[in-house]
Amino acid sequence: MYLERVEIYGFRGINRLSLALNKNTVLVGENSWGKSSLLDALTILLSPEQENYQFNQHDFHHPMGDDASRFRSLQIVLKFCEDRPGRHRSYRFRNLTSVWVDNDDDLKHIFYRVSAEMKEDGTISVDRNFLNAGGNKLSLDNVGKYIKEIIRLYPVIRLRDARFLNTLNPETLVAGDKEIRDVFNSRMEDLTRALINNPQRLSDDELVEGIDAMQQLLSHYFAGQSTHIFQEHRSTIKLEPRRRGWQALDNISRIVAKPNERNIRLIILGMFSSLLQSKGNIQLDKYARPLVIVEDPETRLHPIMLSIAWGLLNLFSLQRLTTTNSGELLSQVPIENLCRLVRDSGKVSAYRLGKNDLSPEEVRKISFHIRFNRPSAMFARCWLLVEGETEIWLMNELARQCNYYFETEGIKVIEFAQSGLKPLLKFANKMGIEWHTLVDGDEAGKKYAATALSYAEKMHDTERDRLTRLPAPDMEHFLYREGFSHLYHEIAGIPDNAKVSTRRVIIKAISKTSKPDLAIATVNRAAELGPDSIPSQLKSMFSRVAWLARGKAY
Repeated sequence: MYLERVEIYGFRGINRLSLALNKNTVLVGENSWGKSSLLDALTILLSPEQENYQFNQHDFHHPMGDDASRFRSLQIVLKFCEDRPGRHRSYRFRNLTSVWVDNDDDLKHIFYRVSAEMKEDGTISVDRNFLNAGGNKLSLDNVGKYIKEIIRLYPVIRLRDARFLNTLNPETLVAGDKEIRDVFNSRMEDLTRALINNPQRLSDDELVEGIDAMQQLLSHYFAGQSTHIFQEHRSTIKLEPRRRGWQALDNISRIVAKPNERNIRLIILGMFSSLLQSKGNIQLDKYARPLVIVEDPETRLHPIMLSIAWGLLNLFSLQRLTTTNSGELLSQVPIENLCRLVRDSGKVSAYRLGKNDLSPEEVRKISFHIRFNRPSAMFARCWLLVEGETEIWLMNELARQCNYYFETEGIKVIEFAQSGLKPLLKFANKMGIEWHTLVDGDEAGKKYAATALSYAEKMHDTERDRLTRLPAPDMEHFLYREGFSHLYHEIAGIPDNAKVSTRRVIIKAISKTSKPDLAIATVNRAAELGPDSIPSQLKSMFSRVAWLARGKAY
């Protein structure tokens, strides 16, 4: 079973949100766009430490700066789904028989809803229930016992800021039954203190011992078993995971066995320490499969170490929800796991790819062109799609000279000739990224324009919003005609009054330098001449692209 969907209405920073999840969802979104409120909602409903949470007036959504319009009701619905047909009959779900429901597919689901109402006198009433597929309450003799069962099986473990080397409390690090706590506290107390103060001073022997202790702890708490083998006259505990238990332990063992992997061992130890610290004083049930929330794992980690840490997190066979502002991290995330939260005027929209939204070839192109090479584009509000490298140099710099700062506006200039325009437009639409396309006036440009217009029509948008056509075969001919002919002649070494065709001058100028260098020279000349030298058609496009981006900046 896993958490398949979250529905939120009127809770803290979220007026309305419907979010589909998979086993490893990575969330991106700007500040105040609802990420923290989403994680708080999951924590309140599923953390053992938040059981019977008492809602207060600050939990009810109100528009920013307008306390008088605060919502007076809120609702959070969690939809769980079995992993495969028939899985609900497993022994570990024996206490949930009465809350499984059909939902027009071959899988069983559980709908858990918490709602709250704020009355005129300020008092708050709370209702916790399980629902059928139609949204009606199930008739249950004791709702509380089913809530406890859900929390027992799927508690939230929240790694706040995911710093992996946080201040650790040895008493909560290994909370659990007294025998285990005493044995491991004696081994881990000094090691934990050293890990906090100066991890680089840990000896290799201490590090190996720490990793061994953490593996044993994880075998106990996360591998879904509880077999303890205590041996007399020894200060260690052997915890044998089930044969079909958590396979990550074997993978981790192979990783730390490699020579010269000290930094990796430090990260593993810090990561495990953070997991156990986040667990706090809660002893996880042997059948528990925690939902791990990882907040901004890039904090304090060098990109190389972040890659290592992320690879290790992927060894966990637990459902994971991660927030990040790191392009380096996104480059390691399959695009089907990426979800963008965007605050619209009436709700927080969640955008992610559906199962068949892109063909395998389109996934490959997007993965190479965006995920690997331009992962920061995933954070952009708007893409300005251009044909090649020349336009990238020109658009960023000419826009800046017109006082449009693309980086702060959330605009990313992306060339599409290598990947094709269609996959980028399809992906942008599915992920809630605004876009505008600049094309040449040649035959290839006409085909690109037709593609852009077909997607604009699907969105009921005008050509002005989505497309700028150059009235010239290419950017060089356009700029030559728009006042930069003297520069082109100068670079080509051809007098202005020479009887030579425009095409010949451009070819000569490019042969003397290159297309990108010619673009840079144009940018520098425009800076000398001032904004009035920049073609009006480009100025209009910059204004339109900024308008599109600002429409996503509520």
